[in-house]
Amino acid sequence: MARDAARGRAVVDGEIVWWREAKGYGFLRPVEGGDDIAFRLADAALPLGPVVVGMAVHFTLRHDAIGPLAVRLAPGHRGGGTL
Repeated sequence: MARDAARGRAVVDGEIVWWREAKGYGFLRPVEGGDDIAFRLADAALPLGPVVVGMAVHFTLRHDAIGPLAVRLAPGHRGGGTL
């Protein structure tokens, strides 16, 4: 697992499993397993382009009052692989 040097957080690879374009949010699943994690398109670090279910992304986790949230999303996996 890589680190986000600017923030000292782990960078996680995942796949978008649910997306609601009208609301600008969805859920993704970490490649390494675990629960699905919510994300908001507004929290993307880079333009994601068209968001689709199955899209590979990497992200960092932020924990807030409602639980974990994927932030700083970017397209693809750091290692260049796909799911």
